[in-house]
Amino acid sequence: MKKTDLRQQAEAKLSKRKKSPATDANADPLRLIHELEVHQIELEMQNEELLQANAELESTLSQYAELYAFASAGYFTLTRDGTIRRANLTAAKLMGVGLSELIQRRFAVFISPESRIPFSAFLDRVFTSSNKETCEVAIHKDGYDPLWVQIEAIVDPSGGQDGLCYAMVSEITDRKARKQ
Repeated sequence: MKKTDLRQQAEAKLSKRKKSPATDANADPLRLIHELEVHQIELEMQNEELLQANAELESTLSQYAELYAFASAGYFTLTRDGTIRRANLTAAKLMGVGLSELIQRRFAVFISPESRIPFSAFLDRVFTSSNKETCEVAIHKDGYDPLWVQIEAIVDPSGGQDGLCYAMVSEITDRKARKQ
């Protein structure tokens, strides 16, 4: 809202609350009181706008969180050494563990031994490139055949101190089986 619009709206609200200031010997103090009251109303109006904007932001954040948590692809936030900082529910399901068991563990722990070297090279490429990188690796789950996944990752564009990348993981086991 423009400052002039805010001022006009505040003046209108104040005029509804009380009569205009007197024009006698006490005019200066009354004018000052009037200005303070107008300023108070302006602040109240700005506060209402901020509360409304905050409610809209919280609603949007909630929608984003739901989309992220229940997306059909597994999403991970990884550090440079492959430590999992964040993951969604699909990611946990792909890895065969609970979500809390993923956080602060290294992604490579879940990768089959024969795929660890290609994964390590992939992670190095992600952090040295500004492009999206892709690799295919086998995930090892106890008591199951390896699960093939495709990982697409890109380094965090903000380039923060932590050196993070965002990875999307999709199961491709059926596609790999058809190729063989």
